[in-house]
Amino acid sequence: MLIRKPKLQLLAALAAFLLLAVAVGCKGFFVNSPDSITISPDPVSFADVGNANAQQLSALATFGTQTQDVTTATIWKSANACAVVPSTTQIGLMTPIGTGSSVTITATYNGVSDTVTATLPTGLTISPCGTAGKFSAGGPAVNFTAASGSTDVTSTTTWQSSNNTIVNFTNPASGTATFPGTGTAIITANDGTDSGKLQVTVQ
Repeated sequence: MLIRKPKLQLLAALAAFLLLAVAVGCKGFFVNSPDSITISPDPVSFADVGNANAQQLSALATFGTQTQDVTTATIWKSANACAVVPSTTQIGLMTPIGTGSSVTITATYNGVSDTVTATLPTGLTISPCGTAGKFSAGGPAVNFTAASGSTDVTSTTTWQSSNNTIVNFTNPASGTATFPGTGTAIITANDGTDSGKLQVTVQ
């Protein structure tokens, strides 16, 4: 009995450990997971496209009766990087880069998530958006297209760049653009009935 008792105690401790791991498994083990997190503001509405219209979101974690701002420790993601892009230098800062859609933004802290819907200005949807609106300077020309909902209106669209030294449309009636220099520019597409914007960063 003197030999078995420590073994039974060890087995009991192991069983308790496993039960605890299962109980908190969804929130993550060996981390201080909150009961919930909340994104603010909710909902998010962007007035226009571009860096000047970026919004700083925050995340508040609830631990029982206590709350804590965990914005800078939270992972932020956009469901559509052609619409809203999370900053790589300022955590929680979200920049609208394209018109014509809404997008879900997700914040995750220690395995616990919250979502918020961000609405953008209505208008034509311009594509492609490259990698989250980024293109390479001196790279190959890109044929941009414009759509009104599910209808392609490229053939009736005129194109304009806010800075021709960064994004240049040689022919305003063509969606073909080159990228002569680095920086940020906004592409505008207009089909006579509606217009749309896409912010482009050339690196």
